[in-house]
Amino acid sequence: MDENDQSPFKLSPGSMLNLFLESKLLEQIKQIQKNENLNDESEVVIRAIQYYYEKNISDVPRQQDQFENEHFQTTFDGNIDIEKLEKIIVQIKSENLIKKLPQHQIYNTVTSAGMIHRFQTKILPVKFSLMCLSKIILDQNSPWIDLNEFKNYTLESAKIFIKKFDSSSIRNKFKVKTGFPILKRSDFKSDHDSYLSYVRSSKRFTEEFVGRKLQKREGVQMGGACFEMGLIKAKTTNYDEVKNSGKIYVTLSDSGKEFVSYKNHLIDFVYKNIQDEPSSIFSQQEREFYFRKILPEFKFENIFAEHLMKYEQIKHTREIKEWFKEEFLDYCNSKFPDMDVSLEENTIRIYSNTIMGRLMEFDVFTKDPKSKSGPYTRRQNMSDLR
Repeated sequence: MDENDQSPFKLSPGSMLNLFLESKLLEQIKQIQKNENLNDESEVVIRAIQYYYEKNISDVPRQQDQFENEHFQTTFDGNIDIEKLEKIIVQIKSENLIKKLPQHQIYNTVTSAGMIHRFQTKILPVKFSLMCLSKIILDQNSPWIDLNEFKNYTLESAKIFIKKFDSSSIRNKFKVKTGFPILKRSDFKSDHDSYLSYVRSSKRFTEEFVGRKLQKREGVQMGGACFEMGLIKAKTTNYDEVKNSGKIYVTLSDSGKEFVSYKNHLIDFVYKNIQDEPSSIFSQQEREFYFRKILPEFKFENIFAEHLMKYEQIKHTREIKEWFKEEFLDYCNSKFPDMDVSLEENTIRIYSNTIMGRLMEFDVFTKDPKSKSGPYTRRQNMSDLR
């Protein structure tokens, strides 16, 4: 396993165990490994042990406040010294930087061309990840941070953030948990299935939002929302051409530093840095930043967002899907004239919904929460955002 592909679920140094397992049980382990996209069979066993350990100790009385206070020492606390951060980042030397691949090359499909990836459904997890990176930079007094440290720190911090949000007075006011690691308990799922779902959610968060090394590529390449959106830089050290491996370090780009510098009132409220409840997920400054700096990184999505914002009201999602199909096929025909591009209905539905979903996250469009299909009402003009 490449050193940049370490699982965020680590074990301390220990002992090797010799264990005989019947063939039927081995087949079950292999099936779990395949279904859960785990690194190897040992990770299945490790996570099963972790699950049963958590289940057993959950019945033991604990000092919850003491546990949280200890945990907070190693996770994001909601505070960033922007002035000090800027002084540290000035030290950055741009050497051995990893260049961003086009979206369709990162995801090996033309249906990803010019758009934010389908699993990067929201922007708040991106903002939160950048704030975590900023905090690690400050704590270590170093502009370059090991990618695995960034992933592990941000994952643990995100779990605490969601827990705090769920206990806040705004938990029913905003839908912000999409994209974050979430434990969903259900009467129809066993505790074991719920735990595995949580592991999957955690991995999706670190891989899709925080960052990851791309597999089976020439040279070391990066993926993940923070990098794809141009909000962090990445570089390699100790690159081995034979093994195609090297350690990855990340830091804030100029755009990332700017995004972090804008206060997010929702995150500040959750961490009790302010007392007044937020009126929206993002501030106007953050909203304008999205349209000035992030959207232009994705040519088609930028075009399509401008198209949607021509309308004061969109009656039904059916219209959005029809426009998406027409606009995207035109885009592909001009960008890939030698390719015969076709779109499945599911692809049209997912991408058109997520693009509108991000516009709604920034309060640019709104709709009745009781309605699944519209109408969508525009709340801001493009001229106010750029």
